[in-house]
Amino acid sequence: MSSTSSFFCLRPRQRGLIIPLMRRRFQGCRRGTRTAPACNGKWDRIVKYQIGAMSVGDILDRGLKLLLARLPAFYTINLIVFAPTLVLQLLLPLLQEQSEPASPAQALTALGGLLLLIVLMLILQPLGTAAILHIIAREFVDEQASVGDAFRFALPRFGRLLGASILAGLTIGLGMLLCLVPGILFAIWYVFVGQVVVVENRGAVDALTRSKQLGEGFRGRIFGMFCLFLLMGLVLGSAANLLNLILPNHEEVSTPAGIRAVLNYRNYALQIILSVLLNILVQTYSAVCWTLLYFDLRIRKEGFDLELAARQQGGAA
Repeated sequence: MSSTSSFFCLRPRQRGLIIPLMRRRFQGCRRGTRTAPACNGKWDRIVKYQIGAMSVGDILDRGLKLLLARLPAFYTINLIVFAPTLVLQLLLPLLQEQSEPASPAQALTALGGLLLLIVLMLILQPLGTAAILHIIAREFVDEQASVGDAFRFALPRFGRLLGASILAGLTIGLGMLLCLVPGILFAIWYVFVGQVVVVENRGAVDALTRSKQLGEGFRGRIFGMFCLFLLMGLVLGSAANLLNLILPNHEEVSTPAGIRAVLNYRNYALQIILSVLLNILVQTYSAVCWTLLYFDLRIRKEGFDLELAARQQGGAA
């Protein structure tokens, strides 16, 4: 077992005593003030975010710090990935206005736009997930991956991650149709599918099995975090409804045929853009926190060497 994984096997109080000594030692190495064997290049960088044996509060706190530290990169990745869906949402009302109200052509346009939106999100989201997970992993060893580095890392893993996402999504969706409870259970089982594919380089079926095994013994913690992020989503939805009250996206006008709701496109576009920006923030924060929990469970159960894995990941990119 390496020195890093041995460190995470210590009790929290023991780690609290060792961290300052490790930090001073490694900083001394970088300044060239020490000639000890540990300064021969093996420990040329320290782990930036110490993790292991974290409570939910620790995960949320450190996740927020990491989110704020790389917020521009996370937003850039998501804006690049979700730009086609954003454009489609902005264009769809304009396309519908070209047909008569409540006509079959308008309904067909709305249905086709919705299906295209779902397909785009299904295809593009795994790419953004892999890129974001790469930035998160590199941050833990105090190395900043650029947006270009993140996409270069994500592209070779796109196929496996897409397959795993579709398989997990279909399984969870089928479970939701079977009286809801099986869907919740499947969602808890497969919450780490993206991390398994990206970090461990596994295939779709293997990733589902691995995610289920990794969460054993910690289902309550995973369910609690699900509830927390669900609450965040509800708050976000309430904020969107409040914005609609302030800036309504439809106005009632009188026509010869009676009162008709007419789209206020400026307000609609503003609501869509703000909603996308807020969704990116919440989704990225949840991805950071789930990744923290993933690393935490691997350290608890396997003595996972995060620094070594991150360096190997960086070399594979």
